[in-house]
Amino acid sequence: MRFVIPSVSLCTSFLHLSRRRTATLRHELSAYSSSSSLSTAATNQTQVHNNDDEPCSFASTYHTPVMWKECIDALITSSSSKTEPRIFVDGTLGGGGHAEALLQQLKPGDLLIGCDVDSQALATASERLQKYMTTTDNDAADSSDLPTFQTIQSNFANLHQALPAEYMGRIDGLLLDLGVSSHQIDSADRGFSFQQDGPLDMRMNAKTPISSSIFAPSSSLTAAHICNEFDQVEIQRLLTRYADEPRAKAIAQAIVEHRPLVQTSDLVQAVSSVVPVFHAASRRKGRQATLARVFSALRISVNQELSMLEQAMLTMAPAILKPGSGVVAVLSYHSLEDRIVKRVMRDGCIGKVVHVPKDMYGNYNGPAKPFRPVGKKRKATKEEVEINSRARSATLRVAERLSDGE
Repeated sequence: MRFVIPSVSLCTSFLHLSRRRTATLRHELSAYSSSSSLSTAATNQTQVHNNDDEPCSFASTYHTPVMWKECIDALITSSSSKTEPRIFVDGTLGGGGHAEALLQQLKPGDLLIGCDVDSQALATASERLQKYMTTTDNDAADSSDLPTFQTIQSNFANLHQALPAEYMGRIDGLLLDLGVSSHQIDSADRGFSFQQDGPLDMRMNAKTPISSSIFAPSSSLTAAHICNEFDQVEIQRLLTRYADEPRAKAIAQAIVEHRPLVQTSDLVQAVSSVVPVFHAASRRKGRQATLARVFSALRISVNQELSMLEQAMLTMAPAILKPGSGVVAVLSYHSLEDRIVKRVMRDGCIGKVVHVPKDMYGNYNGPAKPFRPVGKKRKATKEEVEINSRARSATLRVAERLSDGE
């Protein structure tokens, strides 16, 4: 009797084929579960999920919320035992995905305040969450069976100025999702994407009339102003600081040489003149990855995102959160953002702490800190990343507001 031994190449091919089929099946099951959960949410909005292992999504055509379950669990867990009405704030409302998930978990009498600087986002979320809003035409919102939803137009960093005075120090939970919504990225007239031609704008509040300090101070600055009016050294510094761009000098020079830049396609052409489509050594140095970093750096600069985040973590959040129990959950998508969030939650400051003051017993003996980190940072699951690729870079950090003087 002769035994036929399969070749190594045949076994390897079969193994690769099995892996591909398994990955395809997993992706199809995830997509089917996601579409089913969307349908369930549309027909029965008071039920979030029946099984913790079953995927559920609050995605819409406007935006797909990232790590919504982890965010809501972080906010709800700390205040679930409270009997009195609670107050929560979604500081980056967007399309209202996180807000809807949170509202479905709140009790009657609880209040959620949604904040966004973008008037279009406020209108979209208000229409989506209309049944929770108190209006003369909506008796359901006045019912004791539902929590209440309100909106405020403001940059999240200035919420301590925009919120009514009676809410100061009374907020049970604060959510900040620092990512740009899918709708904003996909809207060519915003200028956020290098894959669509549009005006070189990149302002979050481009259509908002600025008449108050609650809006971002960068409202008059656009990406076109930076590309056409900043000198080469300043553009290079900007790309190095906000994007850690290895070709910052060459790209800055190309931008200056291609002036005037009016459309996003003009910026793409300038960057493409000095960056190859592919790079043999690293994907990071390829054209698409480089364009993503350049556009991100300009957006951060236009909207002063890092300084707004610093103000939010150092001033706004400690002012509005309830001392001793208030919780802040922050989703960041950039290493510079995450560094600010981590340091403020851990050390109470932006700069790196070289020496931690302690007493003779080893206990912290320095200035009072506003927060105490809760758990470790969290990342999106593989299943979520397969469904929503923009969740890949997300990092969630949670902290509790300490009592004054603690």
